[in-house]
Amino acid sequence: MIRTWKGRGLVLLTTAALLGAVPIAAGAYAAGPGQAAPDGHHDAASKPPPRPRTHAKPKPKPKKLSKAAAVTLQTRSPGRKVIPGRTYEWTFRMTAKGPKWSGKAVFRTTLPASLAFAPGAKGCASKGRAVECDLGAVRRGRTVTGAFRAKVVRHARPGEKIRVRGAVTWGRALITWAFPAVRVARAADLVLSKAAPSTARAGTKILYVMKVRNLGPSDAENVTIESKGPIKIVGRDATCIPRGRGYVCSVGPLRKGESRTLHLRAVPRGDVRAGTVVETWWMAVSGTLDPNEGNNGATVRTKITKRAGGAGPRPRATQRSRPVA
Repeated sequence: MIRTWKGRGLVLLTTAALLGAVPIAAGAYAAGPGQAAPDGHHDAASKPPPRPRTHAKPKPKPKKLSKAAAVTLQTRSPGRKVIPGRTYEWTFRMTAKGPKWSGKAVFRTTLPASLAFAPGAKGCASKGRAVECDLGAVRRGRTVTGAFRAKVVRHARPGEKIRVRGAVTWGRALITWAFPAVRVARAADLVLSKAAPSTARAGTKILYVMKVRNLGPSDAENVTIESKGPIKIVGRDATCIPRGRGYVCSVGPLRKGESRTLHLRAVPRGDVRAGTVVETWWMAVSGTLDPNEGNNGATVRTKITKRAGGAGPRPRATQRSRPVA
C-alpha cells in the first residue's frame, strides 16, 4: 500500500519493500556496464578479459617458382676462333623442370653485326638479325637440343670478340644465357702462281719464277715458299736453304694486297737422261692462319731433252699459271 503526504513539495514512499527492490545506500553510484566509477575503478563484471600473451608465427608465404628453377639452358660455341667468310653452328640444350606438365619452348637471340644468319638449322628463321627457333611442346623433365647457323661476315675485324646471348621461353618461364665468346681469327689468303719451262735441255738450268700474293683480310707474317722434288737450286740466292728433300725460300711479311716474286735457277739432281720429266712441288706458307689453302700450291713438270747439237725435240713454250682469286 502506498501512502503519500503532500507538503512542502515532498513525496514520501512508505512501503518498506517495493517489488523486491534493494535500497541504495546514500552516496552509492551505480555504474553501467563498461563505465568507470567516480573513484576511477572499473566494475569487475564490465572488465574485458585479458588477452593471452602468445607469440604466433606469421603464416609462410607461398613460394614462387623462380625462372632458373623452371627451365635451364646450356650453350656451346663453334670454337675459340672463327674465320671471316665461313659458316658455323651455335648449339644449346634446354631442360624443362616445372611446375607445369608441358609447355611450348622457343629459343631467341639477336646476332651481332659480325654475324649473318645462315639457313639450315631445323625450326630456325630470322627477321633481320633477330633469330627464332621453335623447339615445340616440351614436357616437364625432358631435355631438347637445338642450334642456329651463322656466317662470319668478311669485313669482321681480326681479333674482334663475338658475343651471343640467347633466351629460352617455356610457357611463362624464361631464362637467358650467354654463349662462350669467340674471336675473329687473323687470317690471310695466300695465292701462289708459277712460271717455268715445260722442257729444258740436259745440262742447262731451269728457271722457276714463283709469285706469292696476299689477298687478306689480315697481313701475313713469316711467309715462305717451300719446294720438294729432285732439283738443286744453284747460284748465290741466299733466300733459299735446303731442308730434307727440298728447300725453304724466305719471302718475309706481306701486307694485304701485297705480292712478291722469287726467281730461282735449278738443275736436276744426278745424271738425268733425255725424256725424263722432272716434277717439283711448291707451296706458300705463313705463320698467319690461311682459310683457303687450295690456292697455295703449284706443281711444275719439266721434260728434259737432249743436249744442244743433238736431234732432240724443240723446247715447248713456258708453262704459266694465274693466281686464283
